[in-house]
Amino acid sequence: MPTNPPRKSRKRTRELRELSRAGGLRFTEAMRANDRARAGDRPLPLRPSPTRTMLLPLVPDALTGLYELDGLLLRLRMDMVLNHEGELVGYRDSGGVPIPGAPIEDVTEAYWQVRNALPEGTEELVDGTDEYPPNMLLLVGPDGGNVMHLASIEVAEADLTLLTTFADALDRAARPRPGSEFQALREALGELGRVPYYSWMPRGDEAAVADWVRHALSPVLVSPFDGPHGSDDYETLSGVLRYAEDLGWESVKVNQDEEEAAERASFSMMRAAGWT
Repeated sequence: MPTNPPRKSRKRTRELRELSRAGGLRFTEAMRANDRARAGDRPLPLRPSPTRTMLLPLVPDALTGLYELDGLLLRLRMDMVLNHEGELVGYRDSGGVPIPGAPIEDVTEAYWQVRNALPEGTEELVDGTDEYPPNMLLLVGPDGGNVMHLASIEVAEADLTLLTTFADALDRAARPRPGSEFQALREALGELGRVPYYSWMPRGDEAAVADWVRHALSPVLVSPFDGPHGSDDYETLSGVLRYAEDLGWESVKVNQDEEEAAERASFSMMRAAGWT
């Protein structure tokens, strides 16, 4: 009778995660490198991961989905354990839903790497528990009103690519005839939409869930500086951020042109996140 292979120990899992972070490797690549080293073969060389510096308007409503996505990723990785009254009491490791090109464990790791790149205090800003976080620049309009918060973040290209592949796979699975390799993912999306469990999780068919995920990832996958004014707005707001950083300011008063650039970028983020 076949048996399942033994799972990696927690200690080894931690070691693999440290190796992947240190070398800019995906978790599965780090696992292969570790296995080769244990077998006496030459391990895969560590390499720095190319990064992208992003100018990011921190618009709370546009970022809400990004912070809620961890619950959906957990549902794709593990099965819910309910008691006899239907209450959630925990999760059971199910090995994860197979996602072509984007293993759910790697996707989850990429998600947390990107999310952790956001300035400390962003989650509190999104939750509304801290209106003036100290780790990001606050733009103040000519009339003295708050315009938005602004930050520059650095993220690994590999993580952005994996999150894009994940969103694309969900879109493919949501099609009426996705193909056999996407069937398990399609079924998982359908179950998520029927039984979201948490009120903020997407409700609807497979396409609704896939669409929600893409909107949730839009702050880091869709540039807020597209369109006819995008390039100029990027240069304008980059200049404001550099100016404030050079002076060590946590807030800066902008002129009318700078305020309009910020508002266009904010609207672009809101539109990409599905709010307009």
